[in-house]
Amino acid sequence: MEGERALAVFERKILRKIYGQGKENELWRIRQNDELDAIIKGENIVRFIKCQRIRWLGHVERMQDTEIPKKMLYGKLYATRRRGKPRMRWVDDVSMDLRKMGVNEWRDRARNREAWRHILEEAKAHPRL
Repeated sequence: MEGERALAVFERKILRKIYGQGKENELWRIRQNDELDAIIKGENIVRFIKCQRIRWLGHVERMQDTEIPKKMLYGKLYATRRRGKPRMRWVDDVSMDLRKMGVNEWRDRARNREAWRHILEEAKAHPRL
């Protein structure tokens, strides 16, 4: 969550540099967040990255089991872990995004390209993603 917030702040900073200042009543001022949202039509970098991660997950899931990316995604390390709460793995994070969207049994749905494309379209428009 903190990383997403920091990325959104950075995105707004860059957009302010790209689009410059706004002029109001012959005075120049810094553009506000709602003005930037109107310019980019609600798109944001966090949603774009999450959609691309979901897209990549479907791509890897359709690979053969012998392919290296799929082995890396589902491989297990047999070593002792650090004490405390386990770190969030990449696949857990993407699975959580899919759960927020209400997608169940994503492995089966990822094998069907048309169904997965439909999920990707939903992800692009999903408000909580």
